[in-house]
Amino acid sequence: MRCKVLFVGLGSIGQRHLRNIITLFNSRNIDFQIDALRTKNQSHDGIANVYIKTNELPSDYDIAFVTNPTNAHYETMLFLQDKAKHLFVEKPIFDRVRDFSFKSGICYVACPLRFNPVVRSLKQFVQSNNVFAFRAICSSYLPDWRPGTNYKTNYSAIKSMGGGVELDLIHEIDYLTWIFGKTTKLHSVFGKKSNLEIDSNDLALYILEFVGVLGSLHLDYFGRYSEGNKREIEVFTNNDTVLFDIVNSRISYQFSSKITPLDKEDPYLNEMNYFLDLITSDNPENYNNCSSATETLKIALGGQA
Repeated sequence: MRCKVLFVGLGSIGQRHLRNIITLFNSRNIDFQIDALRTKNQSHDGIANVYIKTNELPSDYDIAFVTNPTNAHYETMLFLQDKAKHLFVEKPIFDRVRDFSFKSGICYVACPLRFNPVVRSLKQFVQSNNVFAFRAICSSYLPDWRPGTNYKTNYSAIKSMGGGVELDLIHEIDYLTWIFGKTTKLHSVFGKKSNLEIDSNDLALYILEFVGVLGSLHLDYFGRYSEGNKREIEVFTNNDTVLFDIVNSRISYQFSSKITPLDKEDPYLNEMNYFLDLITSDNPENYNNCSSATETLKIALGGQA
């Protein structure tokens, strides 16, 4: 088997996906060629050919990775309709709600937290316990995200490029809807509150209601912690309050004082493994296609179209 791959965008997340797919190709004994479409003719380890002109790009790719800035996703995906059999799109799918249908094969939108052992344990817990409320948070300090780069010039800091916590941290909305289902009510507030030198939103607060469950979600770019960041969800039952700590990979029962450590895994590698299975399966079940990713985007934007 031979697989021809294209990367459109090779920032930090693109490079992570590149490393992971090379690792899995090698472990599966898959012959491969990986090209990149970039704004500059800049080579990178693992890349066979770099293209800077779209009209020179071949049209026989098995997989194309859309890992450029969010505001460029839509035009990129339209362009790739006739260039690749399958798409792997980094989250969020778009910077605003758009109508898109991929005509070829699989269009998968990244949702790596679904492959995190803590989030998977949370889903199992909710299925077997009467959880009626939750309090979730994802808080970190934007200047520490990408060492060696100026946070002020990265897309996260620039609203017109699709930056802002409501889009950058859409993974939280994704895992909540994956676990609790469709929202029945939604309230949200966004803003720029800290002294970070950005024009995108650094704070987003949500009240989300699902069938039988009411909860809150806090997202920010300015939280500073000794452990780097905070990413957790506290769920409430009649018998205990349980904290699912994604950063430290553990589950803490606040009333019964039980702590359950979980093995740390790389959810991005797990996700890439799933994606390769997805595109080679006869009966694929796409966890997050264009339609479901667009529904998540609508919630992240506060129900705006």
